[in-house]
Amino acid sequence: MGKIEFSNGVMQFINCSIPFPTTNGLHIVSSGCGSGKSTMILEIIKEKCWKGILVVVATIEAAEELAKKTAEWIGGIASFHRPKLMVLHSGTNRIAEMEAYKDNPISLADYDILIITSARIIIEPYELFISYNTGKRGFMLIDEMINYYPQPFEIPREIKDIVTFIDSHKTHNGKSGVECEGGFYQHCYQDINQMWAAYGKSGYKLFRARNELARYKTEYIFNHILKNGIVPIRGRVNDFADGLCCILFDGTADNIFRETDQRLLCIEGFHYSSDIEFIQFDIPFKRKNNENWNKNEFMAVGKGVVYMLKNVCSTGKSLIVTWKSLDIFKGVRNEGVADTYELAGDKVQYNFPKLLGECLMEAGISSDCFSIIYRGSGLDRGSNEYRDFQNIVFLGEWHIPDNIVGDINKMFGCRCSFKDYMKSLVIQTICRIQIRKHSGLPIKVYFSSDIDYNLMEEVQEYFIKNSPSSCKIGGVMKPCRKYSKPEKNCIMDMISLYSYDPKIRDSIENETTYSFDITLDELYNLIPKKRKAKDRYNKLCKYLNDRGINMNIT
Repeated sequence: MGKIEFSNGVMQFINCSIPFPTTNGLHIVSSGCGSGKSTMILEIIKEKCWKGILVVVATIEAAEELAKKTAEWIGGIASFHRPKLMVLHSGTNRIAEMEAYKDNPISLADYDILIITSARIIIEPYELFISYNTGKRGFMLIDEMINYYPQPFEIPREIKDIVTFIDSHKTHNGKSGVECEGGFYQHCYQDINQMWAAYGKSGYKLFRARNELARYKTEYIFNHILKNGIVPIRGRVNDFADGLCCILFDGTADNIFRETDQRLLCIEGFHYSSDIEFIQFDIPFKRKNNENWNKNEFMAVGKGVVYMLKNVCSTGKSLIVTWKSLDIFKGVRNEGVADTYELAGDKVQYNFPKLLGECLMEAGISSDCFSIIYRGSGLDRGSNEYRDFQNIVFLGEWHIPDNIVGDINKMFGCRCSFKDYMKSLVIQTICRIQIRKHSGLPIKVYFSSDIDYNLMEEVQEYFIKNSPSSCKIGGVMKPCRKYSKPEKNCIMDMISLYSYDPKIRDSIENETTYSFDITLDELYNLIPKKRKAKDRYNKLCKYLNDRGINMNIT
């Protein structure tokens, strides 16, 4: 395993090296998951702290972990030469620091090393965090893609009414107005004092808290209006990175940023070094079916999957990634005791990870052999807990909000597609297991048949590209690129047809013609419609015909 160090302008990660940027602007370090990015950030802090460093991390836990290691390093330096460290987040153990910040926000400029969570850089004026006693910090280090994407701050209507006024004159005391309807012009007050006077007289309070941070943020808005009018306030990384050297460390950022994006720093070496086998398995149920499942009802449809998982777990510790459902209790609320229910029968919990875990243990699988997590839990992206697991199982399709990809593109000024982002999530999750050790240990990736096959093929290609040629990586056949992915309401129909006749999938993947017969009764049982009639399957027939497949309904 390689040694992680920063020297002579080169960042040496476990399996690869990347040059350290020498200019301002946004720079992307995509060194692979588990390559030692957090350790590298600490090494850069040690080397560059006297130029002022801001570190932005995703979670409170990550902030505390880095703060602990940084404080240990500072403790070993002679007292007269120790850099000043500030850690700022909303956790209960940092109340004192947060209160000090609220009382004197500009005091952050006095600290050589400032560690904050990503929420702060978005919801508060970023100037507070990049300011330094010499003017502006030299470096901003972002550990993982910022996963908090609010809309740009909109100036409240009340503030617009307070600090602006409308009259019929194009100019007012040398201030040009913005033309409104009816021949009127909108003007802003000429200076901060006038704005404060109007604001105080109005009785309106933009921020409830009466502290210096609230005052700073209010005046920040006033200054923005004076310079820019009443357009929204921007605070995205892409908007302020040019003023300092901003470095984004993310293992799968090369999926988010196109290869032609010159902000991606060149890599010498490889991200990974494991043999990987991809294995698809059929899933005979849909996610929505679990709304009324109990254990017996699930086993009636999922017994085959349970025993498939039993075989997987028998070959090594396995991480199962599925969906999350809320606990639901049927019955009458017991008002006497909080959060308890009186039930007319057994308590039913529709927590699918828990339900699946119970079924696996009843099938004879030791709880030491597997763990079940759900998409979006945080454990699928930012955890080292599963680094000793040999297998990973993606059980069931999943979706993400449509706006996330657009927000990422706005935040970082990139051109990421929906599939690019989905691919990065799958790769991140695969790298939760022992591939992240970079020790050449083989792993197996199982995925259910309702997950986009083209997506998994691209994931496989990513690992082939970023691993030595000696690694054996395969299992996903080249999918058909001629046709686009079916519409959402057609995907599950195709999955049902694949289980009925696997040659249908072979025909699509190999771009060959195929014809098969199926009775209306068989088709209706396989893919129920509101009415059992041939015309209800016209859309599906057309989709198949376009791909050279003839479904003859008899």
